[in-house]
Amino acid sequence: MRSKLLLVLVVCAQLVSVTWARTTQTNQTAPTSKPDEGSFTGIVRESFANNPLPGVRISVVNIATNAQQEATTSATGQFAVTGLPRGIYRIVAERQDFQTVIRVEPMDESPPSVNFWLPTLPAREGTGAALGVLTGTVRNFDNVSLPGVRLTISEKAAGKSQQIVSDPRGSYSVSNLNSGTYEIMAEHEGYQPLRLGDIRLVGTFTAQLHIKLQPTTGRPAPAPTTTR
Repeated sequence: MRSKLLLVLVVCAQLVSVTWARTTQTNQTAPTSKPDEGSFTGIVRESFANNPLPGVRISVVNIATNAQQEATTSATGQFAVTGLPRGIYRIVAERQDFQTVIRVEPMDESPPSVNFWLPTLPAREGTGAALGVLTGTVRNFDNVSLPGVRLTISEKAAGKSQQIVSDPRGSYSVSNLNSGTYEIMAEHEGYQPLRLGDIRLVGTFTAQLHIKLQPTTGRPAPAPTTTR
C-alpha cells in the first residue's frame, strides 16, 4: 500500500514539473503585443491594365515625427509595413516610368488596406515639358470629397509658393512646378490644418497627392460633393 502511494506521488510531481516547464516556455516565447502599433498593407497595380506591379518602392512617413520606413512590392505587387505607431502617414509609391502616387492615410484602431494604381508617365512635349505637374484630391476621414480646401504649395529651395483651392469634386491640379522639395499645407474650416513637409519631386515629374483631413472636433457634416 505504501509503495503504491509513493508511486502516485512521484507521478503527480512529474506532471506538475512538466506543466510548469511548458507554461514557463510559453511565457518566454510569446511575443509582446503592442496595441499602440499597427501596419499598412496593400497591393500596387498598373492603372491601365490593372496588372500587379513588382519592384515599387513604398515609403511610409509619419507626418508628426518624420520617421520613415520603406518596403518594396513583391512579384504579386503586395507590400506590408509593420510596427507603426498610431498617427497620420504620408505613403509614397514610386517606380521608374510610372507616375509617383502619394496618399495621406490615418493609422487608427482599424488599419486600412492601402492600394495604389500607378499610371504610366505621359508624353511631355513643347513649352513646360521640363517642368512638373501635381494633381490630386482632398477628402475627409470618411472618404467624402472636400471642395474649397486651400492648398499652399511651397518650393523650399526657391522660397516661393502658390495657392490653389480644391474644386467641387475635391480635386486640384498644379503645373509648371520645378524639380525639388516641396512643403504643402492643406486648410479648411472645421478641419485640422495638415502640413506635408519634404515632399521630393524630381525630374520631369507627374505626381498625384491624395490628402485626407481630420475634423477639429467631433465629425462635422460632410461638405457637398458631386458624384463622378
